[in-house]
Amino acid sequence: MNNRNTVKKEIEITGFKSVYYFEHGKEFYHAPEQHDYWEIVYVDKGEIIAVTDGMGQTLSAGQAIFHCPNDVHSHISNKKVSNNMFVVTFLTSSPAMSFFYKKIFDLDENSKRLLSLFLKEAKNAMGEVQGDFNNRHAIDFSGEVFGSTQLMAAYLEEFLIKLIRGGTGGNKLLESEEARRMGDNSTVALIKNYLDGKVYENVCLKDVCAHFFMGKSKLSFIFKKNTGKSPMQYLSCAKIEEAKKLLREGEMSVSEIADILRYSGIHSFTRAFKNVTGFSPTAYIKSIF
Repeated sequence: MNNRNTVKKEIEITGFKSVYYFEHGKEFYHAPEQHDYWEIVYVDKGEIIAVTDGMGQTLSAGQAIFHCPNDVHSHISNKKVSNNMFVVTFLTSSPAMSFFYKKIFDLDENSKRLLSLFLKEAKNAMGEVQGDFNNRHAIDFSGEVFGSTQLMAAYLEEFLIKLIRGGTGGNKLLESEEARRMGDNSTVALIKNYLDGKVYENVCLKDVCAHFFMGKSKLSFIFKKNTGKSPMQYLSCAKIEEAKKLLREGEMSVSEIADILRYSGIHSFTRAFKNVTGFSPTAYIKSIF
């Protein structure tokens, strides 16, 4: 066979894991995640903060960021503006993908057009593109319109090839002090939200570190530097704040509150309560009434 007549596949998409179009409010965030496939996040409207391996970067409308396999990444609204995000995760083993390693691109109109065509075919392949971040389902192409997944791959391959051929090379994520500070602040905000939701659970530092893909020393240092407390001190204070609310409501006994907040016993709860407030739970009840 004459090899000069074969098509050289510089980039080949072999499958898709997910396609989403999210409309997020100003308070949106998601916990860090890590997976063994590529991800593109395109900001269609507003702004979002992307945190990649501890480095933060603000993305504005018209920009796209690439997360390569095994990056630890999360996305957080900046509490100022809402945002719309188009997210595609896909499979490829093409060596040329190294070009996109931790890069951000300002997309031109042609690139945006290709994403629009991709989104149209994704609707043909899936029936609808998912938009609820908290209710995501496995991708299903069983009812696809003829050729739609092939066109999805073709449009995405063209999109990637033209970015490589564009000459700009995109903007590499820089390990600057500002990027590190933004990443630390965003990570601390995520940890605080996580701990606030764990007041009724028995959580240890190991659990927090596993959730955020971080070592104990690094996580504790970043958190205490930004809050003045260790993660477990913060959780203890959050539990006591919840206990104070329950005591004020007067519908549960001190023993019941200690149990529901997962203390080992009433003595442990009383000691923790007094360490934070200076009062025993009984004295606190008397003080507010």
